[in-house]
Amino acid sequence: MTKHTCSCAGHSVAAPGTPLKLHTTRRPALKLPKLITVAKRDEPIYRQLIDAAKKASEDAYQPYSQFNVGAAVLTFDGQIHSGFNVENCGYSQTIHAEEAAVTNALTSGLLKRAASHGLSQFEAILAVAVYAPKGSDPWPCCNCRQFLGEFGYDMHIIGEQPADGKILCLTLGQLVPFPFPIKEVLESVRGPR
Repeated sequence: MTKHTCSCAGHSVAAPGTPLKLHTTRRPALKLPKLITVAKRDEPIYRQLIDAAKKASEDAYQPYSQFNVGAAVLTFDGQIHSGFNVENCGYSQTIHAEEAAVTNALTSGLLKRAASHGLSQFEAILAVAVYAPKGSDPWPCCNCRQFLGEFGYDMHIIGEQPADGKILCLTLGQLVPFPFPIKEVLESVRGPR
C-alpha cells in the first residue's frame, strides 16, 4: 500500500482507492441505562397504560412484517390515548404505533389543554407504553425516539419484561443520550416562550 502524507497534519493516509484502516475501536461496549424503579403509587396507572398498548397491538395492520406493535400515551391530565402500527407496501409510509398514539393524543386537543395549564409541548406527555407480542423489550425504534423527542426527553418509556411482567422504565433521554436540541431550534425560530 502506497502511503501519502496529509499536508494538514502530517499523518500518513492510504493512497486514494485503498481501504483505510482505522485504529479506533468501532464497537464500544454498550450498557443499558439504569432502569427507573416505578413508584408503587404509579404502578396502577402504568399497568393501565401497558394494557392499553397491549389491546391496541391486537388491531395492528401488519401484512408485511407480521409484527404487531401497540403504544399508549399518558398525558399530563391522566388521559390515555393508544395507537398501533399501520404498514404500507411503500415501507417509508408505514405509521409506527408510537406515532399513532401521539397523533391520537394531539387530535384530542392535548397541546391546547397543556397550554391552558401553563405547560409546554415538552411537559404534555408523561409516559408512553410500547408493546409488541413478539418483541423482547418496550424500547422504541430510532425513528420513534426522534418522533417522541419532539415532545420532550423527560417522558417515561415503559413496558413489561416478558419473563416476569415486571415494569421496565427509562426516560426517553436515557434512550437518546445526545438528542437533537429541539428546544433550542424552536427558540431560534419563535423566540423563548
